Amino acid sequence: MGLCGRKFVRTEPGRLFANRHSTSGRRFMNDSATQHNTWSLAEKTVVLNGYAYGSHYPVIIASVTGHALEEEQLAALTQLLYRAVPVLERSVEAPVTTSDNDFRRSLEWLLNTIHAVQRTANLPVYEHGRILSIEQDHARFFLPTGIGNVKPLLDMLRVMLELMGHHAQGKDAQKQLKKFVQAIIYLQKTSPKGGNIPFFIQAALKAGIPFQELLSQTFQYGEGKQGRWMRSSLTEETTMIATTFSRNKLIGSMLLRRAGIPVPDNKIAINAEKAARIAENLGYPVVVKPIDRDGGIGVAADLQNHEELITAFKNAQKYSKNILVEKHFEGKDYRVTVFQDEVLSAVERVPGGVTGDGKHTVRELFDQLNADPLRGEGKHAPLKKMMWNNEALILLKHAGLNESSIPAPGEFVRLRRTANVASGGVPVAVFDTMHPDNKHLAIRAAQALRLDLAGVDILIPDIATSWRESGAAICEVNGQPNLGRITEEKDLFTPILRKLIPGDGRIPIAVVFGDPSSDALAVELEKRLLKQGIGVGCHNAECVRINGEVVMDGNVNPWTAGQMLIINRNVEAIVLNISDESVLSTGLPFARFDLFLLAGEHITASDNTGNPASDNITQDLLELILPACDGTLLSIESNKPNTDGYKHLTSAAREKAATTSEVIETATAAMLAFREKHFLSEKSAPAVP
Repeated sequence: MGLCGRKFVRTEPGRLFANRHSTSGRRFMNDSATQHNTWSLAEKTVVLNGYAYGSHYPVIIASVTGHALEEEQLAALTQLLYRAVPVLERSVEAPVTTSDNDFRRSLEWLLNTIHAVQRTANLPVYEHGRILSIEQDHARFFLPTGIGNVKPLLDMLRVMLELMGHHAQGKDAQKQLKKFVQAIIYLQKTSPKGGNIPFFIQAALKAGIPFQELLSQTFQYGEGKQGRWMRSSLTEETTMIATTFSRNKLIGSMLLRRAGIPVPDNKIAINAEKAARIAENLGYPVVVKPIDRDGGIGVAADLQNHEELITAFKNAQKYSKNILVEKHFEGKDYRVTVFQDEVLSAVERVPGGVTGDGKHTVRELFDQLNADPLRGEGKHAPLKKMMWNNEALILLKHAGLNESSIPAPGEFVRLRRTANVASGGVPVAVFDTMHPDNKHLAIRAAQALRLDLAGVDILIPDIATSWRESGAAICEVNGQPNLGRITEEKDLFTPILRKLIPGDGRIPIAVVFGDPSSDALAVELEKRLLKQGIGVGCHNAECVRINGEVVMDGNVNPWTAGQMLIINRNVEAIVLNISDESVLSTGLPFARFDLFLLAGEHITASDNTGNPASDNITQDLLELILPACDGTLLSIESNKPNTDGYKHLTSAAREKAATTSEVIETATAAMLAFREKHFLSEKSAPAVP
């Protein structure tokens, strides 16, 4: 039997009825509770593309039934998971609870573990799930998720419930542990391809900047006129021409040379014989690199002779048919990040190698290096593990050493030709010591390729000495740099967002709820804002308008209308009308809004839900919507309900109920004030949960 008809007790942020709608959006059939499993999904799981209950992410709403596990059982299960996936332990946080209810504690453990799994899988989700309602052995909660993570996250939830059930009954759970490992791998495959995306999302959350995934790894940060698009570290200001040229090392160096930037001499080699002739003409040592690959793939530097050249050339051919042979420039390797003609950071990239202690051999030091927990093999690992390979042996031979040699204390033994992090290098912050001439050189290099955001690779003996004195070479300018974070003493991602996005990226948004007078309040508020010269996007029961012009006729649901307005660069404020139950199917089109105008309880059935009505649709809607309001609540005194009954759902300030004309005046003034606040905002939001 399901939960229909059973009423849950109230919990923060509010109460849900167990028999309230499922959604008409995406649904996944749940497993039925059986006698063989004490934990299971109890109803249809609801997946919202939009936002709900104050979450900054799309959510999965699940209902479960189960029997509480004692603290000792949860601790033992946690250790089982750690043994199956040791790295998980780094992401687990102790659940914070003041309840002595074993079932609540079990649920909090479940949500906490799922969040740790999301972090372990490198999903950019920095928010825990939350219990919405609970009674005896039944509960309802939501899980924040990304667009592409829904199915694997649901699979993970099912596996977790199986594990809890088996553990509660004392059954062997090895089969479920294997499923658990596979579920994490499945989740990892849906994580963002670029290492920058999680850091930008985390920075946006901390700074109070709205964000949402558009499609294909592309995110919008900010709303309406304040919104900007980014794909990893590519911004909407980065041109296709600039990125195309910067990704081709031959073209990039030609343009830099034409702009008067010092670059090494180089030529393209179509085969090994041609590469050898180029190397002889340039003079050893030389560098071999694929023209069209990033991340140091296939690059070999400081090649001393013909044999090393041919080996490196054949290796580079595995990654590209277009190979560049370049004169080697002796110097330290620095990555300088330039954004909008300003140097934001500089790091020295120390090549992969070991430092002697006078006791251990090179090979022993190498194994110790790889044991560093920061070193991993995944795309999001801060540092990369290194393979003991032929390159290491050749460099040891050049140094007059072998793997059994014991380096003196402090002696650095280089084991990689290139210094980038992808090949095992370690970045060291040097921004504070960088000479102004070298900063200007990096800015000129970014400007030469017309890049707003660039990673400029400089070879120079010492970044603290002007390149005009020591000499230097720009070996590459990256148009989509991996910004990294491990060595940054200051946050690099927030300054980029702050420079890219005006204010806090928000525009004033008003939600008019339950208006019994045919959306008159939304229309009147729109008129008042238009008179103030503000570009308003307005949605009501008849159409969607931008600056008074109809852009879509008909009864458009709030989700579709809101999304349409959020991405439009002409929209400076939004007035959204909610007069049906469709947001229970879709969620809100934005994670936060400023003004909630409670006009009444005129809510009609939605044509697209296809679900049985709840006992109290107004209650359900307000519990979903109000936690997202962080500004002001207004209500009309002659209509029901009023805001007094819902103050526990939001931190927003409440104004005393007033007449319709008074509410319109107050609402107009509030929207103007919110507009100024958002545009001028420079303060950071509270720390990410």
